[in-house]
Amino acid sequence: MSAADLPVIAILGDVNHGKSSVVATLAEDDSVGIGAFPTTTCCQRFRVRDLFEFVDTPGFQNAREALRELEEADTHREPLAVFRKFVERHRDDRFFVNECRLLEPVLAGSALLYVVDVSQPLEPRHEAEVKILRLTGSPRIALLNQTGEPRHRGVWEARLRQNFSTVIDFDAHRADFTNRLALLEALATVDLAGKARLRTAIAVLQRDRDEKLDTTARVMIDALADVLTLKQTEALRDPLRVATQRREIEERFREKLSGRETAAHREIVRTFAHRRVVVGDSATPDFLRDGLFVEKTWSVLGLSGWRLVAAGAGGGALVGAKIDLLFGGATWGLGALVGGTVGGGGALAGSHSPPKLTVRVPLFSRALVGAELTAGPVAHDNFPWIVLDRALGVFVSVSRRAHARQDEETLDATALAARLQATRADKDQAWEAVCKALAKTFREMRKGRFDDERRETAVRVLRDWLRVISV
Repeated sequence: MSAADLPVIAILGDVNHGKSSVVATLAEDDSVGIGAFPTTTCCQRFRVRDLFEFVDTPGFQNAREALRELEEADTHREPLAVFRKFVERHRDDRFFVNECRLLEPVLAGSALLYVVDVSQPLEPRHEAEVKILRLTGSPRIALLNQTGEPRHRGVWEARLRQNFSTVIDFDAHRADFTNRLALLEALATVDLAGKARLRTAIAVLQRDRDEKLDTTARVMIDALADVLTLKQTEALRDPLRVATQRREIEERFREKLSGRETAAHREIVRTFAHRRVVVGDSATPDFLRDGLFVEKTWSVLGLSGWRLVAAGAGGGALVGAKIDLLFGGATWGLGALVGGTVGGGGALAGSHSPPKLTVRVPLFSRALVGAELTAGPVAHDNFPWIVLDRALGVFVSVSRRAHARQDEETLDATALAARLQATRADKDQAWEAVCKALAKTFREMRKGRFDDERRETAVRVLRDWLRVISV
């Protein structure tokens, strides 16, 4: 579709009523300039793929004075002709520079979104703005935005409903995908000329959303397959320093696990185009404060013991550290087991305690030169559910996060658990079939039976669950 054929939607309103925030959220573009002072002095265009274009306009400058010259449009055969003459007269007039600029997309036939901040009072200049937009005769919708307490909502709504066919509550800093789609649907209803193109754009955005859910499901499943089979193997350097090397191996093993998890989180963030959300960057606060093996993480995330049993998960241990005695390049079968066990080991016992790595050293430790110490893979029952919960937390946060938000967000384990619970992403609220299917997937991963067919099945199950919790 050429640029000339794209539906164009102009965002208008008073200075600092949240126009740029609305544009950032609707265009899913967090590069839009937003600040406490007026940031838009010229019309700025933000194209959403080949679907439509938003125009962020300057705020009205002298609406009451402009209205005096535009009122004749109310009885004119061609209302927009009055507006064109106004722009021609005042093109170089500093007194009306903003009005001339914001009227450019109006004269070009744009649909209009008029943004008001209901935490601010309705004033005479706003009355003039509303009348000016009514006089254009353009398809238009009013958005009730709020940057604080909505003390003046009733007054604003009463006045706007006299001049706009549709008035919608739209919090630019909290609007999710459903809210954005509903707004486009409303525009398609009032903009008869652009109705077909807007409906096509809505269908494309819905398909795009499904693709994002599919991508996210694949990122999560692949990350789980990696961390459930990850191992760290090293040769024993000094039999007298087994304890020290054990701690070093454990640390490197956990770093690998955390690195793989962080890579998955970053990919989820990129999928939803949030450049202000940072994961695992030492220069800024991490998106998730508590680490994968922090006590609080394990105490509030993952499946409860009874759900572990219901899902069919088996008992296990964190680390099986295997030492083979090698002499002269030959294996004599004198292996000694060095294992890491979880107290109780079962689904109920220790299900919410971080796994601990413990190594038992054989009595004749001097005979271990050339042996191998292997940390991993993690076999704790709750481990994959903890990893999945953390990934779901990132998904829920970025998939519902409006691009108008400028803040850096940091979640600890308790806040993450609360968010999962509130958004139905907590797996204790998942369908029993989902939990059982994922539990089976985790067992297949651990046993090395996770082939392409099983991967596609797991992706489909998780994608369907993401679709449920993303709305």
